[in-house]
Amino acid sequence: MSGGRRVVVVVTGLAVAVLAGGLSFLSWDRADQLAGVVSALVGVAGLGTAVYAVLLADRPAAVEVSRTGRAVARGGDANTGVIAPASGSGAGPLSVSDTGDARADGGGSANTGYRQS
Repeated sequence: MSGGRRVVVVVTGLAVAVLAGGLSFLSWDRADQLAGVVSALVGVAGLGTAVYAVLLADRPAAVEVSRTGRAVARGGDANTGVIAPASGSGAGPLSVSDTGDARADGGGSANTGYRQS
């Protein structure tokens, strides 16, 4: 379990424990009223979180290329960087650094950085 998920689980567990402890000291009528308010707030927060997750998932993924090896092509293409689709096609942020040597012989092409297709 990643650190962020572990924090969410721990905070949720603590919130449930505090809420249960607090409700146990109230009369049934007051506990019922408070539970209704808390349920409404949690429902709205859950809806907002779901919408945020959907919007976040629509973003294109970032591409990072670094410390690549050497590429040699005879009559073809040698690539140690990134060949990205044309702009406007939904490509995410690109980062290219410290790429290896690329060599193409016999009419090919070599790319060690960034090239758009």
